[in-house]
Amino acid sequence: MKIAIITGGETGERDVSIRSAKNVSETIGFAEVETFVFPEERERFISHSNEFDLAIPIIHGKGGEDGSLQGLFKHLCIPFIFSEITTHSIAIDKGFTKEIVSTLGIVSPENTTTFPCFAKPLHGGSSVSSMLCNSKEEFQKLMSDNAGTIFITEKPIKGREFTVGIIEHNNETNALPVVEIIPTGLFFDFENKYDPKKLAQEICPAVIDDVLMLELQRQALLIHRHLNVRHISRSDFIVTQEGTIYFLEINTIPGMTVTSIIPKMLEVAGLSFENLVKEWCEDQI
Repeated sequence: MKIAIITGGETGERDVSIRSAKNVSETIGFAEVETFVFPEERERFISHSNEFDLAIPIIHGKGGEDGSLQGLFKHLCIPFIFSEITTHSIAIDKGFTKEIVSTLGIVSPENTTTFPCFAKPLHGGSSVSSMLCNSKEEFQKLMSDNAGTIFITEKPIKGREFTVGIIEHNNETNALPVVEIIPTGLFFDFENKYDPKKLAQEICPAVIDDVLMLELQRQALLIHRHLNVRHISRSDFIVTQEGTIYFLEINTIPGMTVTSIIPKMLEVAGLSFENLVKEWCEDQI
C-alpha cells in the first residue's frame, strides 16, 4: 500500500498540521508513505496521484476540514480516510453546527452582540485568533488584526473544560476516555495546546463522576453520528458549576501531534494509533 499524506495549508494552523502529519507518518509502519505540503507541492501531488492507493488529509481548519481537499481526492479518484465532503463542510462552520446540534437537545453558548463576549473564527480551529473581548474596541482590533476572517461571538461561559474523542473501531463507534483540560490562562488557547512551555494540564481520564462522564460521551457520540462523521472526531465542552453542559465545537480532523489530546486518549484506552489508521485505510480501499 502506498499512501500520500497531505498537510500544510495557508492558515494559522499550518504548523500544527505539519507536526500532526509528521507524527502520523512516523507512526505508520504498514505502508509506504510520502508527504506533500500544500500549496507548495499541490501540483506535484496531482501529477503523481495515480501512484497512490489512498490519501490521508492532515490539514486542520480551512483547506483540510472544509471539504475542499476531499473534493480534490474525489476528482482524482483517490480513496481517503476521515469524513466525506459534506460532513467537513458542515462541521467547520461553528454557527451552523450549533444550530444542528441544538435539534438534538444539546446546549451551546448563546450568540451575543454585547460585551464581554468570546470571539472565535467561524471556520477556524486550534483556538487561533480566539479571544475574550471585554469591549467593542478589543473586538474591533481583533477583526482588524485578522482581516477577512468571520467571527462568531458568544456569551462567555465559566466552568470546567472537557473534550471527548470518538473513534470507529472493529465496526463499532465508541467514545474514548473523557479528558479535563485545565488551562494556564483564561481558556484553552493555541499556546496551551502546542507551546511546550505553556501546555495546559490534561487529565486523562478526567476525575469526574460516572454520570457526567457518560453524559459527555453520550453527547459527543450523538453529535458524531448525527453529522455522519467517519473514523474520528473530538468534541469540546464546558460544564458550569451548576452542572450545565455546553457544547463548543467538533473537530473532524483533530490534532495528532505528539502533544495532542487524541494520542493520549488512545494510550489510556489501550489502543494502538497505528492499528487504527491501518484499519481505517484498509476500510477505504
